[in-house]
Amino acid sequence: MVAEINNGKVNYHGADYKFKLVDEKIQKYTSHILVAKDIEILENKSDLSNKDLKDKIIETWFDAGNRRVKDRNNAKRRAKRAAHG
Repeated sequence: MVAEINNGKVNYHGADYKFKLVDEKIQKYTSHILVAKDIEILENKSDLSNKDLKDKIIETWFDAGNRRVKDRNNAKRRAKRAAHG
């Protein structure tokens, strides 16, 4: 898995696919959980459909980051609820 920057845009490469994020700004968001609609498949030479490939990409590339964001967002919500009792 490789991520490379071309003309200020990040393209990602797996063994048999290439993709990019639909909006480059997503990379800077700290509370956004990446989902399939955030990904644009540039090339799919795998046996998977584009939908299944997007699911695989999220699981492979972004799962840990999504988990961190979910945990942080949930902690913020719990703290806010506790403060407003």
